[in-house]
Amino acid sequence: MKLPSPPRTSSLPYVLMLIALGVLPSTGCLHLLLASGLYMWQGGNVVPAKCNELEGQRVVVFCPPPPSSEFRHAGASRQLAQRLSSKLAKDVPKIDVVDPKEVDNWVDENGPDKYKELGKAVKANRLVRVEMDHFDLYNGPTLYQGAAEITVYVYDIDNGGKLLWDERLGEFKFPTHSGTPVQDKSVSQFQNQFIEILASELGRYFYKHDPHANFALDATAND
Repeated sequence: MKLPSPPRTSSLPYVLMLIALGVLPSTGCLHLLLASGLYMWQGGNVVPAKCNELEGQRVVVFCPPPPSSEFRHAGASRQLAQRLSSKLAKDVPKIDVVDPKEVDNWVDENGPDKYKELGKAVKANRLVRVEMDHFDLYNGPTLYQGAAEITVYVYDIDNGGKLLWDERLGEFKFPTHSGTPVQDKSVSQFQNQFIEILASELGRYFYKHDPHANFALDATAND
């Protein structure tokens, strides 16, 4: 006797199980595939942006270096500003993002303290200031574990630099519960990975997104 076919609404879990069996050697890929499949199965839920102040505006992103690690992790603050600028330009509707190179040139000539003057100089309507109160890449001498404490501010440059919105990310770690052995990748590779994750986490404040996108994020630490 022929067995009945499973309902169409439940077919995706079977497909995901078959795919997962085929990629078991790659733990990171397995978690990402299952997370993506679960997302599609649930209908692709998204949540709105927390802050809509950047839509339709000319925006400059500025990230001064944290005092505690200004020299230890050279370039991390500028790298974060560059990646966040790129994500905002891609995902915030009708936004015009100032070229990070233009920002770097201005800061090199005028210093990092005059951020409101920076906004005027590049003819921006809004300025996003990313304050890294702490930034580190290590958990002891043998493990990478990114750690950052960040507060984000949005200023209205057209209105005298008035503060429009702020949000504290608090302490953010990657990987959350473990570390990546330093012999598995170079420090520049891990820094690039951590900065990309931080930029994504901050960008989510300003555009609609999947709230479960970071499901099993730790599984990607060894990619």
